[in-house]
Amino acid sequence: MGSSNGGRQIKREIPDVTILCGGTSPEREVSISSGKNIFESLKKMNVKSTLFVWDGNFEALESINSICFIMLHGSPGEDGSVQKFFESKGIIYTGSDSRSCEITIDKLKTKEYFESMNIKTPKWSSHPEEFPCVFKPRFGGSSIGVKIYFSPKEITEGKDGFYENYIDGREITISVLDIKGKPTVLPILEIIPKGKFYDYNSKYSPYGSTLIAPAPLNISEKTGIETAALKIYEEIGCRGFARIDGIISNGEFYFLEINAIPGMTPTSDLPASARAYGLSMEEVVLELLYSAMRR
Repeated sequence: MGSSNGGRQIKREIPDVTILCGGTSPEREVSISSGKNIFESLKKMNVKSTLFVWDGNFEALESINSICFIMLHGSPGEDGSVQKFFESKGIIYTGSDSRSCEITIDKLKTKEYFESMNIKTPKWSSHPEEFPCVFKPRFGGSSIGVKIYFSPKEITEGKDGFYENYIDGREITISVLDIKGKPTVLPILEIIPKGKFYDYNSKYSPYGSTLIAPAPLNISEKTGIETAALKIYEEIGCRGFARIDGIISNGEFYFLEINAIPGMTPTSDLPASARAYGLSMEEVVLELLYSAMRR
């Protein structure tokens, strides 16, 4: 399945791919970086592909009639809107369907799902109840707008978001990838950010964080986290791939949120976990396309 001799075979199976990136969210530049990385991988495999940097105009999507590799982050690409459009047109696309995206884009709805599945998640409220606390925008990603407050005097945010109890511990992320039709947990990744937490700069600067894959975990921790991650992935109905973030503190794992379209930039977490599993970027791209074709 690797790129060394699979190019001709792949070309017959996947005649054309449109990589959809850009959009109108604050994560536009991250999306474009992810899209370019996918585009370069397809070029290496001699797969005919087009990089479509989207401006948010849905009428422009009418021109897409090939398999669409959705690499949009934030709304409207990750909230189910683009997925609904393609579903109405019968266009094959990568990643989760519109229903799952509607859930995962909404951090509060996601946390409610965690609770319904008896998955541990930090307590939250519309007002800060204890300090330190974390303010999180309800929608969006890449840690944009996330702030840690250590006292009431520091608070400057409160609209369109919620306050989560601050959990001091090890930052962990779990990537799930459909491999040969089966959701597979890739090696769990531990993140050691250079800053106070895993913020935007830590995620996308070349030396913003140290990524350790696999994370140093005992068998019980590893098994418990993997089991819970698969349960979340399957019950919410994710497809193709997803990344689930959390924190280990005092022997407990707290699930924080799900990313239905994880970043695929050169410094992103899922590609790092895939490398630790033994998958090249090209192989990850192929698995996502094959998953879409099985939809």
